[in-house]
Amino acid sequence: MVGVISEDHMKNLTSLKHLYLSSNADLVVNINFTWSPPFQLHSLRLSSCNVGPQFPQWLQNQRELEYLAISNGSIRDTIPDWFENVYSSVRFLDLSHNQITGNWFENMFESQLIYLDLSYNQLTGNVLSIPFELQQLDLSNNLLSGLLVANDSNLGNLSLISLFLPNNQLIGAFPETLCYMKNIEYIYLSNNQFSGGLPTCLGSLEYLQVLDLTNNTLSGRMPRSIGYLPLLKSLHLHNNKFHGKIPSTFQHLTRLVTLDLAENEITGNLPSWIGQKLSSLKFMTLQSNKFHGGIPREFCYLSNLQWLNLAQNNINGPIPSCFGNLTAMIEDHSDDQLIAFYSNATFGYGERLLDNMKGMELEFSTTSLTYLISIDLSNNDITGEIPKEVMSLSKLLNLNVSGNHINGLIPNNIGNLRGLMFLDLSRNQFSGPVPRGLSNLSYLSRLNLSYNDFSGRIPTGNQLRTLHDSSIYTGNPQLCGAPSLNLCSESKETPGRSHENENEDGGSHLWFYSATGPGFSVGFLGFCGALHFNKPWRYAYFGFLGKVGNILALAVAMKGAWLRQKFLKLYVVEKRN
Repeated sequence: MVGVISEDHMKNLTSLKHLYLSSNADLVVNINFTWSPPFQLHSLRLSSCNVGPQFPQWLQNQRELEYLAISNGSIRDTIPDWFENVYSSVRFLDLSHNQITGNWFENMFESQLIYLDLSYNQLTGNVLSIPFELQQLDLSNNLLSGLLVANDSNLGNLSLISLFLPNNQLIGAFPETLCYMKNIEYIYLSNNQFSGGLPTCLGSLEYLQVLDLTNNTLSGRMPRSIGYLPLLKSLHLHNNKFHGKIPSTFQHLTRLVTLDLAENEITGNLPSWIGQKLSSLKFMTLQSNKFHGGIPREFCYLSNLQWLNLAQNNINGPIPSCFGNLTAMIEDHSDDQLIAFYSNATFGYGERLLDNMKGMELEFSTTSLTYLISIDLSNNDITGEIPKEVMSLSKLLNLNVSGNHINGLIPNNIGNLRGLMFLDLSRNQFSGPVPRGLSNLSYLSRLNLSYNDFSGRIPTGNQLRTLHDSSIYTGNPQLCGAPSLNLCSESKETPGRSHENENEDGGSHLWFYSATGPGFSVGFLGFCGALHFNKPWRYAYFGFLGKVGNILALAVAMKGAWLRQKFLKLYVVEKRN
């Protein structure tokens, strides 16, 4: 709808209880601040309507509101004092995605709120209190600086299930007071400035499903007690300063779907029990730590795993050939739109993951996680060849093994990776030709084969025609053809020839030469035998050669005489001059 709604439209609606106008971006709700409505609303939904810039003053006489949603309402104002009288009856309050300023509510213990969403505003100050009946609190993307829950003796009576405060400015130690919230299921405190260690009392939160502390400055060892959280499905400690080994107690997290320990200082070997015990894992990243040793073959037991990131460690040894058993990288997940959405009867949490693709850090949310099927082993000390079994992972989106010591040929069956969009094999020791099968990867949009030892002509056709960047092949001096700057000579192999075809051609050449040699010998001996045993033929043949020789000798002599006469005339003319 478009246009303007004013008090004149509602002045006679004395029995109005529910007013829903949400999702009409071109609708302006322009009601006089001094107007006193003749009705008492139970629910009001004005989300994504033009309500601001000031907070709607006509709401101050509404004493029966239970549901109030004015998210994305273009409000640029502080919450007025009189609003305390309104929200005392509200059960569901959503004022998110505005530009509301001011401090967090100081007096909220008397509130009956169950759901409160003030995310994406500009609230400041400390969160000093939480209503007893509140179950979901979302204060993400504000300017809050402290999380200090008061009245410790009563914290066990709180009903809080979901605590979302990412992207604020929360500082100091992780609040141990959260350990008293026995009903809490989701703790989402990423992108803040918490420091110090994690309290061991976190292990007492028996209903906890999600713990997301990404992008803080937490340090110390990861508490062993986290391994005793029976319902934990998602653990994010990405980009902190944790050190030491992964606690062995983590093998008890049998419901874990996401394990994100990237960008810390964790050491030790990759635990084999991850593959043996954590069979529910779908997403695992241990990137940018200090792990060493080989990749355990037990990782191949993770049949649900669709995202594996072990990049930037000190991992050595070969890639296990049993990676072909990672069946979740073969299956189609397009129908599973809620692949990482955890919910109870009332609220839910959608997974968010960070990964490096296209040379940048990307965030994948619940819906896009369907397509996050990736193996990243880059910047380690991995050796050996790429197992041909990896080429069976037909739904793989990203394969990155750059910056290792992998050698040998690219498997000829690489064309089986039909879903591949990003392929990085750079800075290794690959050799041989670039297989023509690469041109069959219809979705390939980013390719890097630089700084290896590839040779021969670069294949063309199909998808490779769209990849014009010569840096793809830099550091391979024996490669030639577009888009590289090296021109191919005739001695180079024919365009698009794979190693397999090269072997076939080499074999056919060998057969050709082996057949030509005896054939020439037999023909030559037969000719000579005919001349030896047939005297008339012999006389005629050598007589013919004699006549041909005489004619050629006469022609040469006549040409020589003509040239001498020509030069003599030129010499005489020049002498006279």
